[in-house]
Amino acid sequence: MKKDTVNSPANYCLDALQAAALSADQVGGKAFNLAFLSRQTLAINSLQVPQWWVVPVAAFRAQLRSLNLEQWIETELASLGDKPDSSALEQVAQGIQQKIRDGGLLIAIADDVRTAIGSDALAHGWWAVRSSVVGEDAEGASFAGQMDSCLYQRGEEQIAAAIITVMQSAFNARALAYRIQKGLGLTDINAAVIIQRMIDADVAGVMFTANPVNGDRGEAFISATWGCGEGLVSGHCNADEISVRLNSNELSVQVNDKDLCLVQDAEQGGTREQEVAADKRAVACLTDTQIFALRDLGRSIAEAYCAPQDIEWCLKDGAFYILQARPVTRLPEQNPDTDRLQVWDNSNIQESYCGVTTPLTFSFANRAYKTVYEQTLRLLGVRENVVQQHQDMLENMLGLIRGRVYYNINNWYRGLLFLPSFRTNKADMERMMGLTDPVDLIQDRELSGREKLARLPQMLRALFAMLSRFRRMDDLVAEFRAHFAAEYARVERNKLHSLSMDALISLSRTLDKTLLNNWTTPIVNDFYVMMMNGKVHRWLEKLGVENPALVQNNLLSGEEGIESTEPTKFLLRLCDEARTQPELLACLKDQPNDQLLVLLQLKFPDFHSRCLQYIELYGDRTMGELKLESVTLRQDASFMFAVLKNFLSRDDLTLATLAENEARFRAEAEQAVLPALQKQFGRRGLKKFQRDLSRLRDAIRNRENMRLARTRMFGLYRDIFRQLGEQLAFYSQLEQAGDIFYLTLEEIYAYADGRSVTADLKPLVAIRRAEFASYEADEPPHHFHTRGPLYCNNRFEYPHAQEETAAADGSLQGTGCYPGIVEQKVRLIFSPDDELNLNGQILCTVRTDPGWAPLFPTAGGILVERGSTLSHSAVVARELGIPAVVGIPGLTKLLADQELVRMDGSSGRVERLEFNAAESVAAAEESVA
Repeated sequence: MKKDTVNSPANYCLDALQAAALSADQVGGKAFNLAFLSRQTLAINSLQVPQWWVVPVAAFRAQLRSLNLEQWIETELASLGDKPDSSALEQVAQGIQQKIRDGGLLIAIADDVRTAIGSDALAHGWWAVRSSVVGEDAEGASFAGQMDSCLYQRGEEQIAAAIITVMQSAFNARALAYRIQKGLGLTDINAAVIIQRMIDADVAGVMFTANPVNGDRGEAFISATWGCGEGLVSGHCNADEISVRLNSNELSVQVNDKDLCLVQDAEQGGTREQEVAADKRAVACLTDTQIFALRDLGRSIAEAYCAPQDIEWCLKDGAFYILQARPVTRLPEQNPDTDRLQVWDNSNIQESYCGVTTPLTFSFANRAYKTVYEQTLRLLGVRENVVQQHQDMLENMLGLIRGRVYYNINNWYRGLLFLPSFRTNKADMERMMGLTDPVDLIQDRELSGREKLARLPQMLRALFAMLSRFRRMDDLVAEFRAHFAAEYARVERNKLHSLSMDALISLSRTLDKTLLNNWTTPIVNDFYVMMMNGKVHRWLEKLGVENPALVQNNLLSGEEGIESTEPTKFLLRLCDEARTQPELLACLKDQPNDQLLVLLQLKFPDFHSRCLQYIELYGDRTMGELKLESVTLRQDASFMFAVLKNFLSRDDLTLATLAENEARFRAEAEQAVLPALQKQFGRRGLKKFQRDLSRLRDAIRNRENMRLARTRMFGLYRDIFRQLGEQLAFYSQLEQAGDIFYLTLEEIYAYADGRSVTADLKPLVAIRRAEFASYEADEPPHHFHTRGPLYCNNRFEYPHAQEETAAADGSLQGTGCYPGIVEQKVRLIFSPDDELNLNGQILCTVRTDPGWAPLFPTAGGILVERGSTLSHSAVVARELGIPAVVGIPGLTKLLADQELVRMDGSSGRVERLEFNAAESVAAAEESVA
């Protein structure tokens, strides 16, 4: 024993009651938790904590001061730096530990231990001596297994030596490395020491009140072994593994072969390994009754802490003892299977919101979907109380995941339940959306007679509402377009700069009422397209035609009056005009795109006026046209001139040749299908099919025409918000006008109304800009499942097979949309800033929207990674007579720009003519490495 050379405080050994009055900084984390646990014995029946004392931090500091080690230890630890290597760490740790061991325990500490516990108890009882370091057993840093423990100690001499062993273990290499890993630093290391009465356990183990295997917070996980629990913690002994629900008696027990156990070494003190009797090795350590009793204890302790707990326990003579409890510091980064399953897919909506989409666009689109589909439910005769009950569905039709917009498929299926024939409509919706991975989350189950009777009024109201509007669809579309044109004309877009910020927001809210609240006709027509498309598809399947999807595409081609092709035709007329004026033609071909509009105004005013007319009519139609942040022709006309140059490079590309292509495949398909239909189903069947086909053609034409209105509506909002951004930047509320797109719609409205929780917008925008920029690097899969809170513990992985797969010969497979075989190089295009000169090459991209249409005529073929037979790229390709394949998984990652391929628009097959299998495998292995 070392003589005390330091003034002693009142007490160097505290009982549980005394320790309860001190902080974790004074008694260490483990003792602090043990004091809390001891207090719970008053409230929790059958909770027993073995008697214990603590040698506090003050004693530890006194021990170091008495040896003149405090400053020396700080210097030694500081010499390690921030990232020491293992050998240096080990050397310093051994040096510190040796000096503490050599010093012996202060007499004052030994005296206080004897006084507190009693000489007789120390001499005849068995004791466990454990660490209680400051910061130990805290949230995020358990220090489990990092310091030494001494079990089955007896007598003052053994106890004193054990206290020194535990003190010096605060500086062992394991503990120091753990501190560095956790970022805790190596300064101000303070430790206390717990002396606890040893229970000679029959069974012992650990219980987590939240399952550490699957992260389920409603399930406890228990490990149980024969003898002392130290054998389990050290990994020397096998254990039974038990999962039991916290609030029910559902449990799972895995009994393991427990060949060894740790028991008391009565001769030398401490523990020793012992073989388990053969008849006990494969026997469960705990009965079901004991499991439930232990579970109940754990649940009560966790409830007292209001947090999941990691609990060490033992069983002796049928009674449970809790040795310690600490917060669970880590669980698997996964949400439990009991959390709600959500399915996300963007096979269709990625056409409208391509790539990374800003907060303003998403919040605007999400609000628009909610508004429009809420109106649609009312139109279908759904009672108001039912509409209100489904607000959660309406508010979550979309999701924003890594900057990409997705459909929440669960809620789309829920919406279909309001319509008759759920099973048929579900299949039709999946076909229209291009869902290659249908999910049966909601089934059309067989209803009882009473349930059918209860649903009948709603089904009849919906059926009547749909059929009556389907019959009047042409009139409704005409009314819708007239209403839109009138409201659109009210907004003088070139005068928005003269409005104040308040007036701009007021105008936005007015458009919410006059436009968004009158958008049911496009939605009803979408239902009509969905149903009629499914009906025609089933006709062709019954007919037994090969590849009914392709035949159906051909039957839909060549439809006149589709406004989505009008921008292309307008540009072709401009080309025809330019070809008659050599000087104008030379100007268009030779001058930079970003300077042409000014040059035309100076030299060719008539042609300039025609260009302005195009911009007025179709200036909002651009790549990413529904993204409010997109730069349109109204801000930069370069894209229009890039397309004109493309068209002018093809002398064979005229309005006349375009019309020929549009009609040819439609006539061939009708000649092949209509006689076969009459032969199999008779003249009456043929007439029914022709009627259904005509209705589908009309519905698709109406849909494409109303989409231009949608494009223009988004253009109005875009101009309003861009001008709002200009003014906020002018008044130094934003760094630049484009920052407005990194705020949500609600945040903008709240900022104007005085409801904003963040008045300083610049830091908020900066954080979001950085976050959304980081999303550009990776493209999430088109389809995945999530559990629970979407942004926490979900990996957004394709659930079935690798998306980016190719056959052994390198060929790719998609869905053929328009027939024709093209052998050409591919041109990868992702934005208007890419090289747009196609000149007969195959346009290859991830997705398209209506703004891509002007590029199509100069493409020899079209390959699109995402999309379906009813997506815009397929529709326009049919109208222009261009071979096309959509829905090719991994297309743009597998093909290189300017790679030579042969595509078949009928079969959907893409052959890589320069493919080298060996090089492909090597590249794949290198990327994995």
